[in-house]
Amino acid sequence: MRTATKLGLLSSLYLSQGLPFGFFTQALPVLLRHQGLSLPSIGLAHLLALPWALKFLWAPPMDRHGSARWGRRRGYILPLQCLSSGLLLALALPEGGLDMRLLMAAVLGINLLAATQDVATDGLAVDLLAPAERGWGNGIQVAAYRVGMILGGGVMLAVFDAVGWRPTFLALGTLLLLATVPVALFREPPPRPHPHRAWACDGG
Repeated sequence: MRTATKLGLLSSLYLSQGLPFGFFTQALPVLLRHQGLSLPSIGLAHLLALPWALKFLWAPPMDRHGSARWGRRRGYILPLQCLSSGLLLALALPEGGLDMRLLMAAVLGINLLAATQDVATDGLAVDLLAPAERGWGNGIQVAAYRVGMILGGGVMLAVFDAVGWRPTFLALGTLLLLATVPVALFREPPPRPHPHRAWACDGG
């Protein structure tokens, strides 16, 4: 696989992580304040990002187990990203005002899905990139994630101000779904043998 193809794939994956995270950490606190929530309540809402701090707990079993049919890393990334997109699109369904409890539950769910996807994406980057490509890969990781945060934070805040909740979540979910296309088309190569690593290949 060409270096440009690898970097393009990783760009879409890290961008897709930055989109919802930028919205939840940058735009959402402003919107919650606009809805009249207190500052302590908004501060406590950041606890919903706790899955990012706890992902080390499920990273080792994810690294050991993968799907032979869908790919060791892709088998995690594809369904997790589709579920995240589905949750965002579901937030666009209710008519009228958005229920805050539903929103907070969705934020927690998307953070859990995105943090888990990050484990698989980082593993895919290590598997795909040759040592000489990893500097580029690290740069792409940071840049794509930051672009996603800008789109999900500042741009989506402007979208909300112009058109409201439903189109905002519809746009976020659609962008995330579009960012899934490269990994859906990607065919993951078999893992390279490693003398010190045992990997269990699941049939599904």
